[in-house]
Amino acid sequence: MTQPKLTLYHANWSLCSQMVRVALYEKGLEFDHVPIKLCDHYEEAENISKDYLKNINPTGVVPVLKINDEIVRDSAYIIERLDELEGANNINLWPKEESERERLRNWVYDTTITEGVPMGKTLGTTIPLFSMSLIENLIKKLSFKAIWNIVLRHPRRERKIAFVTMYFSSLKDRVGPLAYKGFVKGILELEKSLPKDGFLFGEFSHADINLMCCFYRLQDLRLDAILDMPELPKVKSYWENLKNRTSFKKGILDFKDHEEKLNEIFSNKNNPHLEKLKEKIKGKN
Repeated sequence: MTQPKLTLYHANWSLCSQMVRVALYEKGLEFDHVPIKLCDHYEEAENISKDYLKNINPTGVVPVLKINDEIVRDSAYIIERLDELEGANNINLWPKEESERERLRNWVYDTTITEGVPMGKTLGTTIPLFSMSLIENLIKKLSFKAIWNIVLRHPRRERKIAFVTMYFSSLKDRVGPLAYKGFVKGILELEKSLPKDGFLFGEFSHADINLMCCFYRLQDLRLDAILDMPELPKVKSYWENLKNRTSFKKGILDFKDHEEKLNEIFSNKNNPHLEKLKEKIKGKN
């Protein structure tokens, strides 16, 4: 079977873009990629350009996958679609049985940014709140012209408000604690659900992709000491398994971004949320 032409519109540091790249490498699918400079990261603001909004994604977000001439949006749906394709690797990221698919779907949507789910409610929606220190730093470096462009062009009202607030004021110290309860609940549930060895559903799956990217984001944010806690022994072993996947290097490490800025923000190699989160995990609340 001939593989369709795949073109991925993505951003290096975008969590959801990482997930789709890992899936592509897991499946062994060939693809062209178009890096997009996001408006909250760069002056170019390619995700809110007229061409991108008109022809690629009217919501102004990444990733987007083009399968031949079909535009596919939303990382979770993109990966489901990718799993239907035959690549060089003999792997299925989704089970065939409907009951197992439903169980997996629950984990997938709990470990990514899901439309309609409030930020901080699930494990996946806590990660962006912890990322605010970097995003705010990048936004404050933008010109007023770039911020005005976001006000005029960004189609998502909630992101527009957040970006403008971060430019003129600050959110990073206020939103982090909103993620504590959801994160602790999610990581403890994961520890409870993981087998002693291997992956969440036995065979490597879409849920493992999402968690690989979430865990690496914790590493970027200097929060990965959580993954080494004695209270989370199965999570620790699981993280080591995830890092050994070839797709981890190809889909994440080969697309590193903002390394210098992250080293500057966390010059003491510590994140102010770390100790508070560890205390809550130890107290299991």
